[in-house]
This record gives sequence, C-alpha cells and structure tokens, in this order.
Amino acid sequence: MNLAVFDLETNGYAGSSVLSASSIVLDEAGRMLAFFNRFYLPTEAFNPYLFRIHGLTPQRLLALREHIPSAPHFIEDWPDLMEFWEHWDVEGIVVHNVRFDLAFLPELAQSSLRCWCSMRGLTELCALPKRPGSRGGGAYKWPRLQEAADVVCNGPKALTPPAATRQVESEVGECRAHVSLADCFELYRISARILAHHPEHMHFAPVLLPFRMPRTAAGEIEATPRHDGFTTGLLELEARLRSLLP
Repeated sequence: MNLAVFDLETNGYAGSSVLSASSIVLDEAGRMLAFFNRFYLPTEAFNPYLFRIHGLTPQRLLALREHIPSAPHFIEDWPDLMEFWEHWDVEGIVVHNVRFDLAFLPELAQSSLRCWCSMRGLTELCALPKRPGSRGGGAYKWPRLQEAADVVCNGPKALTPPAATRQVESEVGECRAHVSLADCFELYRISARILAHHPEHMHFAPVLLPFRMPRTAAGEIEATPRHDGFTTGLLELEARLRSLLP
C-alpha cells in the first residue's frame, strides 16, 4: 500500500489562493518513492501578514518558479497533483489538519480521495495537555505538526523509524523552513513511524468540504525575482530529496 502526505501554503483561509503544494509518496516499508513540489501565484492581492509564517514573498515565489515551473495558479494545476497520486497508486492521503488543506481542492478532486487527519488522529498518542484556548477534544489538545514530530520522532518516547526512513532522514538532515515541502518531510517521518508501529491509528475515509473559488485577479505582480538563503535552502532541500528517490 502506498500512502501520500500532503501540505499546502496559502494566501489565507478558504477562498484564497494556494502558494505552494507539496506531497511525498511512501510505501509500507517507509521508503520515499516520489514527491510533488510546486509554487504558484495568487489570483488576489498578497496577504503580507502571512509572509512571517511561510516566507513566500512575491520576490521569492517568482525566483522559485524560475527553477520549479508550473501553471501560474494552483486552480489550473491541481489535476497534475491528482495524476501524480494516481500514477503512484496512492490509496490514502495523510494531512495534518485535513479540514483546512483539503478545502483548497475542488470537490471533484476531494471526492476521489481517502484521507487521515494526523492532527486529530495523533491527539491521544501525543497526549499534550490542554491549556486555556487550545483546540481539541477530550483531555488533550490537537498537536501542531512540530509538536507531533517532537513526540513521535524526536522526543524521549520517539518511535523507531523503519530502516529506509532512517536512511532518508540521515541524508536530508533538518528542515528549518515552514513551507509545504519541509512540512511534508516532517509528516513523512511521522507517517512512516505510525505505519510501522501503530497502523491502527490510521483511519482513511472520504472527506468532502465546501470549496470556494479563489477571488479574481488583482493585476500584475509588481516584483522581481530575488534569490536569498530562503530560496536557496528550499532548492537544496528539493535536490537532496530528488537524489534519494529510487
């Protein structure tokens, strides 16, 4: 059985544009088989408040698109993502906070997928105490992705990775950027361990969420491509991952 992990960076909540889409395919032995990683322009004005979260400024997006070309907008390119999953016989998609990310896919795409939300699915395993204002059901909060990785992969109660996953982790090293490919790599590390030790936690099921078309174009982007340590690091991460594919 092949699974895929999936993550997006967006220009806001539902109804805004996707700025990057990434997915990594793994098999039952924890081997990384393939990955998808693309960058897009918004059809509405950039939300500058999100730059501090994902770092995808207009200048960086234009620079990344020089090296990783795709259709300008995700709304035109999502069929390529579906073809990628179909080509690799993906039977289930792991998403951290599925109710956010999946809503950026049209309902036609959602209807063909079976998903597992690692955020909700790992709540009991991570057992993080709830604090005032924290989200979650029962006694524990829903873990953020990094919190889940700290428990499952890094902490004193970390699960042993499959040999294939350990080799990939050793070659790739630490991913510092909060972007979709780096987050997918963390989710790959988590999923390989859960699949090996606690597959009973993974319940894949259809999820259908309302899709809102991104708003109309706001005009040309007045920016020039800029390469810096951020973009260089992302391109190096992609190159490292590509070198480890079978």
